[in-house]
Amino acid sequence: MRGIKKFVAAGLAAILLLPAACSLAELRVQIPSRSPVVLGSDDIGQERWKCTDPAGLVNTGKEIAEGIRPLRVASYNVHKCTGMDFRRDPGRIAEVIRSLDADIISLQEVLLDPGGVASAQMRYLAEKSGMHMAVAGFTKLKKDGRYGNALLSRFPIGEVRLHNISLGTFEPRGIIDADILVGGLTVRVLATHLGLLPLEQYSQVDRLLEILPVKFDSPVIVMGDMNSWIPGSPVLRRLRERLGKPFAMSTYPASFPVLPLDQIWIQPSEHLLKAEAYVSPLSRVASDHLPIVASILLAGQSQTLLP
Repeated sequence: MRGIKKFVAAGLAAILLLPAACSLAELRVQIPSRSPVVLGSDDIGQERWKCTDPAGLVNTGKEIAEGIRPLRVASYNVHKCTGMDFRRDPGRIAEVIRSLDADIISLQEVLLDPGGVASAQMRYLAEKSGMHMAVAGFTKLKKDGRYGNALLSRFPIGEVRLHNISLGTFEPRGIIDADILVGGLTVRVLATHLGLLPLEQYSQVDRLLEILPVKFDSPVIVMGDMNSWIPGSPVLRRLRERLGKPFAMSTYPASFPVLPLDQIWIQPSEHLLKAEAYVSPLSRVASDHLPIVASILLAGQSQTLLP
């Protein structure tokens, strides 16, 4: 309960104090350049965990692109692999990820540096969970390594664009914007972790909406820890106006979830089959969030198949 009270207190403080400290217009001046960083192929991790069954991967991708089987996507705030028992254990997080059986997973609060397990969580989690490729979305430097978002995928990742949505002196934030090639179909995935404070979130959603295509001619998935849960909030309302109703269930805190902080959208929205918060004895303790996972049927998208 202490974590819940702390979160609610932070939200109330933001609502009461931030308008007095600075205006939205003043903060927007401090938003970084809108030009993304485009990653080269060398920046997309894939060498240490090459696919052991490339023929099977091709066949699976083709079945997903043709709507024979669903695409499974997930979002998981791993809290630097530190659990509700205050023990850091990447092995537990990897086991939870394997249990999700996801094709694409967005991770938040993950350590990204190369090296040992404690400072190379992205690579460790990708390898141990059987993911084919990984992308790091570095947002800040902590005493135990670079830190931020990550995207893991069973399927090849094409172009990746990293968008800096940091605001003023608040904690740095970013969006991983990746084209993932699923059986010849390009699925665009935007993975993010918004700030804690409403004024901060509002400007970050501005940027997210700018990045989205005007028309959803091919599948677009937006997912991550949105840090917003109050019904009718301006942040959630603006996202719903553009992306429709998200999948959101209570995921925080993991041991007794009451806040729906983690969310997934798919456009076109009719492709969402089902979604759930993944609850198991291990997921309740491995991180302070539960993961969410959604099954998406990409039928009717054959016009976007590549030759």
